[in-house]
Amino acid sequence: MSQDPLDEALRRHLPSLPRPKALPKRLERVYDGMGDRLAMRHHLDRYDELSGGPSARGIDEDMLRRMASYLLSLSEGRWRRLAKSIPTLWKRGGREHRKIAGMLVANLPEAALGDHRWTVFSTLLQHDVGLAPIVDAAEEIRRATGQGPTDEWLVAMAAQAPLWHRYAAVIAMTGPPAEVGSDVHDLVASVASPSRMFERLRERWLERHVDAHTA
Repeated sequence: MSQDPLDEALRRHLPSLPRPKALPKRLERVYDGMGDRLAMRHHLDRYDELSGGPSARGIDEDMLRRMASYLLSLSEGRWRRLAKSIPTLWKRGGREHRKIAGMLVANLPEAALGDHRWTVFSTLLQHDVGLAPIVDAAEEIRRATGQGPTDEWLVAMAAQAPLWHRYAAVIAMTGPPAEVGSDVHDLVASVASPSRMFERLRERWLERHVDAHTA
């Protein structure tokens, strides 16, 4: 029976939970074992351009979820140590590292994270990384928890700095418009648009927000 290449790579390169600073390098060895998924390259070139860090490998969502699940199992009883790896993964950059970082923020216990998970996520957002990593991580947190941040949290985040205003708007737009009030509508409407893609997403979201609150 042939060995599953991902299971084999995980066992070889991550037999135990490494120090937080060593985890990105260990994961990159696992990615190397998966090869370069060229079928996704047309999409990932754009991701690389905006998000920085190592080139995206094109590893699919299911494999990345298996990697995150493996790390969570490997760290059981030592979740705080894994939580300390999240800023390192995010700072290292690249599609795969940031997707796994988002999955860990979404699924680790908040006691291990040391704060509310949306607040922990916001502390990662110190630089402009484009839209895709923010959308990916915010959707992951919503998927895992079934809820988004409060209106008050989004408004407070938007008030911190222009970049965080944009990120607060992106996080808001990953959720149902019907779930937020007029203050969030206004912060989404007032943020400076960094791209045509952002503007298209915003226009659709604002239209849905108005429809939801006038129905």
